[in-house]
Amino acid sequence: MVFEVKTKGKPDEATDIVLLFEHKSSPDRNVLIQVGLYMFSHWWKCVRDKKPLKPIIPIIYYQGKKKWKVKTMMELFAKISGEVPLFIPEIRHVFMALHALSDQEIAAIRNKMMATAVMAQKNVFDPIVLSKDLEKIFTLFPVKADDGNFLKTIFVYLIKVSEVPKTEWAKALNTIPSDIKENLMTTYTWMKEEGIQEGLQKGRQEGRQEGRQEGILEKETEVILQGYEEGLNIHILGKITKLSEQEVIKILKEHQKIND
Repeated sequence: MVFEVKTKGKPDEATDIVLLFEHKSSPDRNVLIQVGLYMFSHWWKCVRDKKPLKPIIPIIYYQGKKKWKVKTMMELFAKISGEVPLFIPEIRHVFMALHALSDQEIAAIRNKMMATAVMAQKNVFDPIVLSKDLEKIFTLFPVKADDGNFLKTIFVYLIKVSEVPKTEWAKALNTIPSDIKENLMTTYTWMKEEGIQEGLQKGRQEGRQEGRQEGILEKETEVILQGYEEGLNIHILGKITKLSEQEVIKILKEHQKIND
């Protein structure tokens, strides 16, 4: 994403800043090498296309539950000394650990749809904490009834990724405004009838071993297409459906959502 900003000390001058987001659900030792590859690939493309170079600020968005301190480039290289370290590039970045954000900080996000999504992601891997957060996710933010498709996407994401007991989902559904509740209840009923809550993981394993079960793939495709329309990226869609990014891209291409 490209933003035009005014730099400190020069209020009359503006410059373009590129924000590069890299999502991680678990610690990755080599994340800075990955980010550096993206940065230099983009700059090389600009050079090749004769476009101006723009500074890139990498933002590592971490939603895992383990503590993680990103290793510096120097820490990735062992047993080097003297002047050799001068030739190791430094890749500065912004590290944002989702679990370190308080509920108050999330609630202060001005875009309430973004705030809802962040709250949903915060404790998705901790069923005990997430069970307590469900009511906040569906009632804390004044999402209008016409945003039902967005909430439905969040709802599908939480059901498929988290391990929250069914009893807690029922309690959370009772806190949702009636004009939105019907839409989500349809999703909840569909998932229950399809056995996704109890048997999705087993179905995925059997499906991969036997060439994938066609019925489950249809539902995963539905989730991918709807999530993509709502703005979810390929990495997140892969996490939601437990498919590889290549499989997600293939489905989007088959339904003409993206080009080759």
